[in-house]
Amino acid sequence: MTGPLAHISEEYLLSLYYKEGDSRYVGELLSRYTMRLLGVSMKYLKDEDEAQDMVQQVFVKALQEIGKYKIDNFGGWLYRIAQNACISYIRAKKHFVEDMALKYTPADEALDEAEHWKVEQHYEHLQQALASLKEDQKVCVELFYLHKKSYQEIADSTDYTLKEVKSNIQNGKRNLKILIEQIKKDAKYV
Repeated sequence: MTGPLAHISEEYLLSLYYKEGDSRYVGELLSRYTMRLLGVSMKYLKDEDEAQDMVQQVFVKALQEIGKYKIDNFGGWLYRIAQNACISYIRAKKHFVEDMALKYTPADEALDEAEHWKVEQHYEHLQQALASLKEDQKVCVELFYLHKKSYQEIADSTDYTLKEVKSNIQNGKRNLKILIEQIKKDAKYV
């Protein structure tokens, strides 16, 4: 996380939002949860494009709903929105592959604590790996995958050529995979 709000705690950002009503505080919170929400969405939807669309829908829903409630645990609240949205989407598309399990489990218990921890652990591994990337790869990967910028938009907003952007994204993605595998391997021996 970088930027002027990166050092501020989740609780304090929420209190600032409720006090001032400035949506940039919520934006910072949402950016912190992007990869976790993508992980949750991937678990349910099994399709990267659908999962990315779902994350955007969750963001919109969160922005619409946050003013209606006093939220103490932003991550848990956001996680529940994502879970419910994914389940609703699956049901709407009549994808009943996992629906039998989902029907008989309340939404807030659909993923047990161990599964939630596993998602959190994957997110932490991804954050570690991202921090270890070369700066040019890190910038391009974050802009492309987290901020949904096109190659051209990235080239326009950085000093990189279109060819460099493409190369940085491809190499960054490959290096991320290698770094995550190494982090997982190292974690097993700790």
